Amino acid sequence: MKEPDKNCRTLYISDLDGTLLDRNAKLSRHSAELIRKFIENGGLFSVATARSQSAVGIISQLDIRIPSVHLNGVLMYDYKNRKYIGCTPMDTDSALKIIDILKSFDRMSFVYNFDSDCGINVEFERLSNEVEKNFFEARKNNDYKSFRQTDNITVSDDKKVIYFTMVDRYERLYPIFCEIKKVSGAKPTLYRDNYSDMYFLEVFSSSASKAAGMMKIKELVGADRVVAFGDNLNDIEMLKAADIGIAVGDSVDEVKEQADIIIGNSYEDGVAEYLIQCAMCN
Repeated sequence: MKEPDKNCRTLYISDLDGTLLDRNAKLSRHSAELIRKFIENGGLFSVATARSQSAVGIISQLDIRIPSVHLNGVLMYDYKNRKYIGCTPMDTDSALKIIDILKSFDRMSFVYNFDSDCGINVEFERLSNEVEKNFFEARKNNDYKSFRQTDNITVSDDKKVIYFTMVDRYERLYPIFCEIKKVSGAKPTLYRDNYSDMYFLEVFSSSASKAAGMMKIKELVGADRVVAFGDNLNDIEMLKAADIGIAVGDSVDEVKEQADIIIGNSYEDGVAEYLIQCAMCN
């Protein structure tokens, strides 16, 4: 771990689900109050999440003033101007190979396309289980993301494919994950859902990551160092790239093993309490 320097300008960046949010995917009032106070006093705080713009509604009460990282690093969002300011799409050839692999397993995912004017458009052929049905029902009426069911998902140079996501049992997804790992230009991530016994398999450009997005924000705000908080497998790269990587107490074991510091649990305001302690020390 790199030693902290009180004279450094520090960026603090946190994962959402399982880290900043409680077991019900909610931001507690106490955490909101502490983090808002931290930001009002000049602290640099943002998030890096696997969520897309649904993150905006969750943390709007924090008055975040700097960009955030969404979809595991694929998108960067500007809260001040309410728009995406960065996108790392997949190349068409890689996206086509992902489609072929999924079809060979008789499985299809939600396929995210991005348009700078229209935002995120999601296509899907079928919903494979109750978790995917709940995922769809919770998001289908949002004005920032449109869903379209189709008989046959296609990929072309006219579409900017940015993301694949599916939810299923580990034994169902792991063989697909192994095949997708062989595709050049694609980065698959497989991790357990914070709110069920199912697993997420998400695929995006190999050029995108929470770590890369975090470093872009660090450069944009002129920070000298960065402290990152996480809990799940898709946070490990970010924690390792940070000057200080912090795991909440209820993180998976693999994240705790990579962390420099382990703090309180997500459902006990661990991140917010740590931020206030830092502010008091400075």
